Amino acid sequence: MARRHAYYDHLESAQKGSLDITPWLLWFLDTLKEALEQALLRIDRVLMKATFWQRHATTVLSERQIKVLNRLLDTAGEEFEQVINARKYQSLAKVSKATATRDLAELLEKGCLHKLPGGGRSTRYSVLLGHAHEGTQ
Repeated sequence: MARRHAYYDHLESAQKGSLDITPWLLWFLDTLKEALEQALLRIDRVLMKATFWQRHATTVLSERQIKVLNRLLDTAGEEFEQVINARKYQSLAKVSKATATRDLAELLEKGCLHKLPGGGRSTRYSVLLGHAHEGTQ
């Protein structure tokens, strides 16, 4: 639907002149390839999220922690790129800076997040998609 105008433009061009449909076929196949790639990305994201939550099925988390983790998992490769800091956590969870810092430390301890290089106010965390750290949860 997003490319329907281009579809009709290419189809109309193919119907006029030499009736060569090669440009339309090339456009169609390129569009199909792009749609399939997007579908595979969505499938990968769903599987990644399901695997994460399966691994953390017994991890006790607050509603706000679950909300933030779901947001990070849902936007993998997009807006947050699975990276968060205390300020973003505050904004998403609608909590104080102290609560955000405490929640992030707890998620780190439980193996849901891992700390990225850097520190201080620039401390950032990423969703831990691999195996959880030993001794956590």
